[in-house]
Amino acid sequence: MPLSEFEKRELELIGRGLEQDAPRLAVMLNHDAFARSRRTSFRRALVLLAAGVCILVVGLVAHVPAIGIAGFAVMNGAGYWAVKDLHWTPRKATPHATPVEGTTSE
Repeated sequence: MPLSEFEKRELELIGRGLEQDAPRLAVMLNHDAFARSRRTSFRRALVLLAAGVCILVVGLVAHVPAIGIAGFAVMNGAGYWAVKDLHWTPRKATPHATPVEGTTSE
């Protein structure tokens, strides 16, 4: 349901008041700030995941199981960190065709 003009004006007034009273809170509540923070976190996790793969390969090449295990642990931690804040949205189901009156489905 769309907002009325009065509700839009009231929300704008509340938003301006919040920006004046608590600018840090207003920035923190801004949707773009959250999205930017998630993107940065995701990128850092991907870099750490790549570092974990490199550590794992070094452990395999050097025949040192402890280094390989550490690389595997770094990979798993970074993978978890990368996907923990992702929000998956379910796909909308495609509407099924309904038979039209007077037709047969054969």
